[in-house]
Amino acid sequence: MEQGEAYLHKLGFDDVRVRIHQDLARIEVTPDQIQKLISQGSDVVSYFKTLGFLYVTVDLQGYRRGSLNEGLNR
Repeated sequence: MEQGEAYLHKLGFDDVRVRIHQDLARIEVTPDQIQKLISQGSDVVSYFKTLGFLYVTVDLQGYRRGSLNEGLNR
């Protein structure tokens, strides 16, 4: 989700991924930036709703490569 990631980069988040699960956006930032993301939650949710998401979540495990594939091995 390039638009969402670009928005989060503008807010000052370096390593970020937006994972899409139907109408849910799951945001991953580095663990040290999770609190910063949560503190800006209202603005982030508002922006992602304009992109068409019903739900916006923060992955509390933080950014990690390949997390979208974690469920494939179950």
